[in-house]
Amino acid sequence: MALRVAAATALMLLLTACSAESAPPAELVAVPTQSPPPPFQLEPQACPAALLEGTLVRHEEAGLAVRADPNLPPTPVVWPHGWAARDVGGVRELLDADGRVVGREGDVVSAGGGAYPPRDWFHPCGAIDFRGAD
Repeated sequence: MALRVAAATALMLLLTACSAESAPPAELVAVPTQSPPPPFQLEPQACPAALLEGTLVRHEEAGLAVRADPNLPPTPVVWPHGWAARDVGGVRELLDADGRVVGREGDVVSAGGGAYPPRDWFHPCGAIDFRGAD
């Protein structure tokens, strides 16, 4: 009897899952990321004083970039270690290392950091602020 109840419950869950509308599939997008931090810090880590502010936009090579001036090309960003991006319903989202959405195309981004050779892409350090598009 217990087997029949378990089988019926499983069948109902399966039918419910199949009949529910599914969310649009997410497609992962590679973004450049920084190397993992060392396991421990002996000294405080320096952070360059440059500030990058602008709008989060799609970028063919870097996945996501920040456009500070509409008359200039966007600045590609090397995001913190473990971050990724995905496309959901035509919108590119930026995910932190825990898989949480931290920013979307059109959001305003503000980050301290600096650009380093050879590509001079921006490497944020410290807090990165994202504000939804107005």
